[in-house]
Amino acid sequence: MAIDIPGLSDEQGHQIFKTAADWAFNAITITEALPAGGAGPIVYVNEAFTEMTGYAPEEVLGRTPGMLQGPNTEREVLQRLADQIERGEVFHGETINYRKDGNEFILEWIVIPVKKGETVTHYVAVQHDVTGRL
Repeated sequence: MAIDIPGLSDEQGHQIFKTAADWAFNAITITEALPAGGAGPIVYVNEAFTEMTGYAPEEVLGRTPGMLQGPNTEREVLQRLADQIERGEVFHGETINYRKDGNEFILEWIVIPVKKGETVTHYVAVQHDVTGRL
């Protein structure tokens, strides 16, 4: 995935993105886009994701974000997510997800389609645990 920053090579842009994402306070997940639509395997998570979910990168890379869902994850929200990203739209929502230890948390997240030309190649999800929000 090339990062287009004027005046910088793809490698420099990639390094800047990775540094920013690695140090971000919000969890960041990048998944491949499936040819038929929807999120495919996870290709990147940052440290904030590990802190939020309890999963180390090697435990999630290659798996789908569905691994964080469970019986109380709201299917209507997931359907809205699927519909919006299939249309190439940015999604914003919240639902219940599950940590590695099985405990629930309320996830607020934004999912942004990344395109090469007209084709969606990846999705970037910026996530935040809002369980303690009043």
